[in-house]
Amino acid sequence: MNDLTERRVGVPGLGTAPWGEHICVFFNLKEELLRLVVPFIKAGLEDNEYCMWITGEPLTESEAFKALEEVLPNAHRYLAGRQLEIMPSRQWYLPTGKFNAQLVLDNWMSRARHTEAKGFEGIRITGNPVWLQSETDWTEFGRFEEIVHHRIKKERVVALCTYPLSICRTHHIQNTLSAHTAAIMLENDQWRRLDSSTR
Repeated sequence: MNDLTERRVGVPGLGTAPWGEHICVFFNLKEELLRLVVPFIKAGLEDNEYCMWITGEPLTESEAFKALEEVLPNAHRYLAGRQLEIMPSRQWYLPTGKFNAQLVLDNWMSRARHTEAKGFEGIRITGNPVWLQSETDWTEFGRFEEIVHHRIKKERVVALCTYPLSICRTHHIQNTLSAHTAAIMLENDQWRRLDSSTR
């Protein structure tokens, strides 16, 4: 389904995004990550989207939920109603102990079926691949990002991929940018969107 209805991003200064949006951000501090992801997830929940927050260092699941609860006091109801899911990065990306792109994609499709069955508008997902270490990891995950990028273009999905700068080298950043429609950066204490020139 290709519905180009604009969705609220929820983050001050970033306006809206169409379904199929695949955005990346490179962050330094936990505070930066929370400042971006909390309003992103909050907007999705308020707009009847199924939201997944895949978190990892420097942020635990409990810290993520607590931060969300501070701006959305009834956040526990979204968990109970299976509209919100928060899980550790390794559980989502490495459920067998090793990255398997097909398994992760299959899990995506499972969530898509759940979303449709429950009558949600679509999926809003944010993920932190903090487990990336070796060049092999980066290469395999880069291919996965390319597949995701092309697959979600026609789906009711808005994805925000958050990369800790501490694990990134220059070529990792360049390759990651090429697999996303846009990047978000913090400039003069304001979030700013930079569209990819190659997509």
